[in-house]
Amino acid sequence: MPDFRSEIRIRLMDLGLSPAREAEIADELVQHLEDEYEQALSRGLSEDEAERAVLADLNVADSLGRELKRVERRVPQNPVPMGTQGRSNMIGDLGQDVRYGLRMLAKNPAFTTIAVLALALGIGANSAIFSVVNAILLRPLPYKNPEQLMTVWENATHLGFPKNTPSPANFLDWRRQTTVFESMAAFAERSFNLTGVGEPERLDGRRVSANLFGLLGVRPIIGRTFVPQEDAPGTKVVLLNESLWKRRFGGDPSVIGRALTLNNESYTVVGVLPRSVRLPAFGNWRDQVWVPLAFPAEEAAARGNHFLEVIARLKPGATLQQARAEMETIAARLEQQYPEHNTRIGAVVNPLHEEIVGNMKPALLILLGAVAFVLLIACANVANLLLARAAVRQKEIALRLALGADRARLTKQLLVESVMLSLLGGVVGLGFAYAGLHVLTRFIPHDIAHADTIAIDGKVLVFTFIIAIVTGFIFGLAPASQASHFNLNEALKEGGRDSGAGVRGKRLRSSLVIAEVAVSVILLVGAGLLINSFMHLRNLDPGFRADHLLALNVDLSEVKYPDTARRTAFFDEVVRRVQPLPGVQSVAVAGNLPFTYNGDSMGIAVEGIPDPPPDQWPDVIWRTVGPGYFNTMRIPLVRGREFKDGDTLDTTLAVV
Repeated sequence: MPDFRSEIRIRLMDLGLSPAREAEIADELVQHLEDEYEQALSRGLSEDEAERAVLADLNVADSLGRELKRVERRVPQNPVPMGTQGRSNMIGDLGQDVRYGLRMLAKNPAFTTIAVLALALGIGANSAIFSVVNAILLRPLPYKNPEQLMTVWENATHLGFPKNTPSPANFLDWRRQTTVFESMAAFAERSFNLTGVGEPERLDGRRVSANLFGLLGVRPIIGRTFVPQEDAPGTKVVLLNESLWKRRFGGDPSVIGRALTLNNESYTVVGVLPRSVRLPAFGNWRDQVWVPLAFPAEEAAARGNHFLEVIARLKPGATLQQARAEMETIAARLEQQYPEHNTRIGAVVNPLHEEIVGNMKPALLILLGAVAFVLLIACANVANLLLARAAVRQKEIALRLALGADRARLTKQLLVESVMLSLLGGVVGLGFAYAGLHVLTRFIPHDIAHADTIAIDGKVLVFTFIIAIVTGFIFGLAPASQASHFNLNEALKEGGRDSGAGVRGKRLRSSLVIAEVAVSVILLVGAGLLINSFMHLRNLDPGFRADHLLALNVDLSEVKYPDTARRTAFFDEVVRRVQPLPGVQSVAVAGNLPFTYNGDSMGIAVEGIPDPPPDQWPDVIWRTVGPGYFNTMRIPLVRGREFKDGDTLDTTLAVV
C-alpha cells in the first residue's frame, strides 16, 4: 500500500491545526485514498497506475477541498478557551515554519547553495569591514571617561600649521590660566637606545608630564606611575610598555626597581603600563618606554621651540565649546604679552578620540558603504532567485490556499524561509569574514590606532546576526508577497504561470536586474575613480627622484654627542666612509626626508627692505641639509649653486 499519509501531512501543514486534529483529519483522508486505491486495483489497473490515479485526484484542489470539508464535518470542533492561543500558538507556528523551511531548502540543494554563497559574500564583506570600523572608530579609548579627554594645539594656520605643537612656555601658561580643564599634561617623542640587557635595541618612547597617566586614568600592571616630584630635571625613572616587559624581561615582576641603561644613562624602572596605552603619534611610532618630561629654567621660558603635544581633561559639566572659547581667550592674552613669538597664534581643541582616529573615519565609512552596496546586489540576486522559484511553486501555493491556508500565514511562512536562508548565509559569511580579516590586516598600516585589536568579537557577531535578519526581510518580502497574492482560479488553470501574477513577477524581476546593474555601475565607477587617483599619485612628480635612493635614519645619543660640533664630525665621517663604497654615486645628510616632516618655521627679513609690523612678519619653513643633497635627490636648481663643504656655522651662512 502506498504511503498516502505523508502526502496528506504535507498538504495539511499550512492549516495551523493542532497535532491531534491533524492526525484525525489525516486518518480520515488516508482511509478515503486507500479505498480509492483498492477500487482502482479492482478495475484492473496496476499498482503504479492506481497510485498515480489517486494522487492525480488528490492534486486537484477542488476535489481535495471537498474531501477536507467532508472530513471536517465528521470531526467534532472542540471550543478553545479564551486566552489559550496567543504566544504558545505563535511559537508553535514559528517552529512549524522553521521545520518546513529546512525541508524545502534541503529538497533544493542547488538553489540553496547558490543563494547561501551569494548572501555569504555580501554579509561576510560587511562583517569584515565592520570589524575594522568597530575596532578603530566605535571602540572607546581605554581610558577613564574618554569623552572628557581633549588635545590642545597651537593654531598657526598662517604658517601652514593649523595644528602646531606648542612651546614649553605656552603650555605652562595654558596650564596655569585654564579654568575649564581639570588637568593638562604634555609629552614629546624621543628615541632611546636600550643597552646592557641582551641585544642592544632602539626603542620608541616619550617624555611625559608626571600627571599624564593620572589624567588618563591608566592603572599600571605592576609598580606605579610617575609622581609630581618626578617632573624635576635630573629625575631618572622609567615606565615600560607591557609588550617590552614581556618580550625583554619575560614578564618578571622583579623588574621593578631594576636599573636600565637608556642612551648611556641609568634609569630605574618604577612601573609597567598595559599595551593598550596609545597616544597620538606621527607615523609608525609605538611607545615602549616613558620618562618624565622636565623643563630646565631656560627651556621653560622658551616660546620659539615648538615640540610638545598636549592632552587635557575637561572638568565635569564643561563642554568642548567652552574649552575652545577659553583657550582662544588665553591665546589672545599671550599674543598681547609676547608678540614676538605669539602673534597670530591661536589655540585648537579637539576630542582625543577624533585626534587618534579622525583621519580614518571618512575612508572607513566609504568602505562600509561600498560593501553595503555589495550586500544590496546579493539581496537583489537572491530575490530574483526566489521570484523564479515562486513561479515554479505557484501550483503548490495555490493548493495550500485552496485547502484554506491564510494568505498572511503563508506570507509569514515564506518570509521565515527567506530569513533562514539569510541566517545560513550569515554563518558562512562569518567564515568568509574571518578568512578575509587575516588578509585585510596585512595591508592595514601599523601606525593606525587600534589596528592590532581588529577581530571578530561579540559586537561583530551581533551585527552579523542583525544584518542577516534584516537582509532576509529585504530580499524575501517582495517574493513572499508576490507568491501568496495572486488570482487562485487563474493560477490553478493550465498555463497559469502566464497569469497577471506571472506578468507582475517578470516586471519585478526586471526591476531588480536594473537595480543590480545600477548599483554595480556605481561601484565600478567608484573603483575606477579610486584607481585613477592612485595612478595619478604614483605618476605625480614629487620634485625629486626616488628610484635608486636609499635612506638611513640615525638618531645620535645626546650624552655621547651633546653639541653641534661633535654631531657634525660624526656625519662628516659617515659621508666620507660611505662615498667610496661600490655602487654609491653620491651621499648627503638631511635633517628630515621629504613628506616625513613639514619642517620648522622662522621669520625672515630682506636687506634693504624695512621690517614689516610684527603681525605681518613673513615666516618660512626650513630644513637643514648637507652638501650634495640636491644632487643626490636629483632636485634641479633654478639658479645659483648647491651647498659646499665650506658652508658651515663658522662662515657666512648660506641658504637655498
